[in-house]
Amino acid sequence: MRRYSAITACVLAVGLAAAVRADIWKWVDAQGTVHYSDRPVPGAVLIKGPNPADDSSSSDAGGDQKSLDASSKQIASDLDHEAAAHKVQQDEAAQKAEQCKEAQDRYDKAIHARRIYTTDENGNRQYLSDDDAEKQRVQAELDVENFCGSSPSE
Repeated sequence: MRRYSAITACVLAVGLAAAVRADIWKWVDAQGTVHYSDRPVPGAVLIKGPNPADDSSSSDAGGDQKSLDASSKQIASDLDHEAAAHKVQQDEAAQKAEQCKEAQDRYDKAIHARRIYTTDENGNRQYLSDDDAEKQRVQAELDVENFCGSSPSE
């Protein structure tokens, strides 16, 4: 059992060492989402390559650290940007869902109402003619299609 533990530990150590030396590729997809991978894809940019040599001088190590720090800051900045973009998408989706619900409510009221009216500045009802009421119903259906992406009858 100890032999398996020792072998497993060695394999993990070699795997971790290989992972530390792996390339990191960055690319942006068609939707503007930033991706990182250990494999290159068309249009990807290498942001971290393998450690050049273990026999490098101490002055090179300082340059490597600066490069790693800059890469880390860039990755953090990209992740912050991606999180902000995701939040905007969520807010837009919530706004669109609210507009869709309001349009569906207007459509349901327009379809189920016997007579459609507007209210003047004194609070009096002004009933629409049959033609105007039909135009109102058609507009309500168009609003549902516009905000919801489908006809209310579907």
